[in-house]
Amino acid sequence: MSYDRRTLLKAMAGTSAAGMLAGCGGDATSTDTTVQTETTIPWQVEGCDTGLVEPESSSGQFTLLHGRQEGGTRLLQGTRTLYNQNDNYPSMNLQRGPNDGYLNQLRTSIPAGEGPHIFQWAHDIGGEFVQSEFLSDQSGNLRAEECMFTEAAWQATEYDGQRIGLPFAAECPALIYNQDVLDEIGAEPPESFDDWISIMDEYHDPENGKYGLSHPLNAYFSSWATQAYGADIYNGQEDELGITSDEAIQGLNIILEDLKPYMPSDPSEQAQGAVFEDGNSPFYVNGPWAIAGLLDQGLNIGTTRIPAPGEAESRPYSGIQMYFYSKKMNNGGDGARAAREFTEWYCTNIERILNLINNSSYIPAIAGLDRDLLPATVRGYAEQFETGYLMPQNPNMNAVWTPYETNMLDAFNSGNDPGPLMENAAEEIRNSWNS
Repeated sequence: MSYDRRTLLKAMAGTSAAGMLAGCGGDATSTDTTVQTETTIPWQVEGCDTGLVEPESSSGQFTLLHGRQEGGTRLLQGTRTLYNQNDNYPSMNLQRGPNDGYLNQLRTSIPAGEGPHIFQWAHDIGGEFVQSEFLSDQSGNLRAEECMFTEAAWQATEYDGQRIGLPFAAECPALIYNQDVLDEIGAEPPESFDDWISIMDEYHDPENGKYGLSHPLNAYFSSWATQAYGADIYNGQEDELGITSDEAIQGLNIILEDLKPYMPSDPSEQAQGAVFEDGNSPFYVNGPWAIAGLLDQGLNIGTTRIPAPGEAESRPYSGIQMYFYSKKMNNGGDGARAAREFTEWYCTNIERILNLINNSSYIPAIAGLDRDLLPATVRGYAEQFETGYLMPQNPNMNAVWTPYETNMLDAFNSGNDPGPLMENAAEEIRNSWNS
């Protein structure tokens, strides 16, 4: 059986990953209903006509479906209030999908003609949904331009020549550090792999419940290391599996040989996260969805790029949060235009984007935004994102997650050579592709 990334993470992880699975984890507790005003925040990209792309007509109404949890829902409700109170804008209807089965609801409702005009999710479902004819190509209809967004964000909105949505945020794992623990041992956030090892070695005292590193292990969180020497776990564009390459094994061994001695023996997110949350580790590898919960617990934290040894470079899987255009957009009319113009308004609205970022620690997808405007925790993720690798949109990736993770965890738990285990994983994956 194969799983998509979010099903896999939900099965493996705790509340932080569940928030991500819902579309935007832990991303607010407040509702912003202030009157919309013209942006005064600087947003400039050389050679690009940046600025808020506003609706051209107030006619029509549309439905946006999302899967955010409680805090994220309040943020979207605030956006809806803000949008609908402008008489020059069309009418926005907001629907929340189920916590379980969000994508399955879309897989059922869209072909039945009952789906929303637009919906929110990460970019990696694009390939499956295009092949299933669930989405609408809006290439010739958009006023928002490529130059307004980062290269990776714009790339993620296209599949098989179709422009299937617009981006508003990005995500990837990075290194979270506890500043108080570092101060306790007189250390600074690591700038090199040797620095990182040295700090972990000084702090590590497992007999007293203290560990040098908290690092959940699953396919997503381990990707930074497996791909650190240039291997791709799976290259969706070339349809090539890379987990058996020498470079992939060398990368996996960063975790299995260099980092494992400093980690709790249980690789689950619950066990690894609990150690960091209790103040018993200086470092924690996780995504932006984890930040709100850590801050709520009173931890003094920062983020930075995950160090890698020698010539290696941490290359974690990264995702782009998007508004997708569903098949319903092909009906045209005022509803389709209204939905499209909302996505352009939201994805170019600096106040809305910063409101999301300040409440969620997600990375902005727009280009040219002064990094000094970002919260300190977001800057670390933004730096890490620069070396990230977009999760493949190719539906064949769904067969990769579970075999790769299962055999990677076998190597961690048993100490067995990861080479033969990755060969086992590759065989299972190819058999799934050919079945």
